[in-house]
Amino acid sequence: MKTSIVGMFLLLLVGCSQVEPQKTEASEVQPQTPDPNEVQLLIDKTYKDMIFVKGGSFMMGDPVDPFVEIINEAVQNGDKYSKYMSSDRNRPVHKVTLDSYYMGAYEVTYADYDTYSRAVEKPLVDQEDRHSPVMYSPNRPVGIGWNGARDYCQWLSEKTELPFDLPTEAQWEYAARNRGQNVVFATDTGLLEPGRNFTRDDIPVFAMFPEEVGLYAPSPMGFYNLSDNAREFVKDWYAKDYYAYSPELNPKGPISGTHKVTRGGGFRSRLDGTTVARGKSSRFDENIPGASFRCVINTDKPLPVK
Repeated sequence: MKTSIVGMFLLLLVGCSQVEPQKTEASEVQPQTPDPNEVQLLIDKTYKDMIFVKGGSFMMGDPVDPFVEIINEAVQNGDKYSKYMSSDRNRPVHKVTLDSYYMGAYEVTYADYDTYSRAVEKPLVDQEDRHSPVMYSPNRPVGIGWNGARDYCQWLSEKTELPFDLPTEAQWEYAARNRGQNVVFATDTGLLEPGRNFTRDDIPVFAMFPEEVGLYAPSPMGFYNLSDNAREFVKDWYAKDYYAYSPELNPKGPISGTHKVTRGGGFRSRLDGTTVARGKSSRFDENIPGASFRCVINTDKPLPVK
């Protein structure tokens, strides 16, 4: 009986020693004070990746044609008609006039967000999944809720004294449509060519997470992944009928609400990845692997790019 108890005790010791490396791995991704140059490197990278969007006027919303042709073809091929393309979400078409601004060419990555997290001494996002190359890569879009997205852009504003923010819904669509043109998808051709300008079709089901940013051809203006990879939070509150009373000049959405607007397609989206599709989310604080964001700078002045 004594031998059995001792044996069990030894087994417990062995078991503890086997799980200890996992604890060490977890501690390696705990927030640490960033290198003094790390924040400045992120700021310089952010400036470099910003694309100037000259302001102007466009007809915001789904103009039906040429979108309807793409939708009909997809339905005939067996695709489900997306709820994000329904007329009660992205109509009526209405005139919008925007001031000039800059918008990020890429979705904010885990590596970008880690620098911010270390700087403000908050836990790194998705620590428990960082052992898995399927679920995590430093260059994948960070999966975050709306509050975390807005905090990041506002932190950049504090560090640079420039008006960083999340894009408004109108700014996002204007940029995705190459300054308001009637393009269906925010790709180099306006159409989808999986594996060249859109998420490839041969990715295994178990690996259905956002890919690294910038893998496929960008839009004519230089934006990556606006129609695929991760849905993107924008600044606006969501209201189904907002397009019916939206102001023309620099619309910013309703003054309050329960959901925030999301734009762009998620991983391997099709119809909900069009340039006019609207989504919504009430997930403000929890991490969301399939949702991310990019920032804008609301100025027309030259940026201090090195």
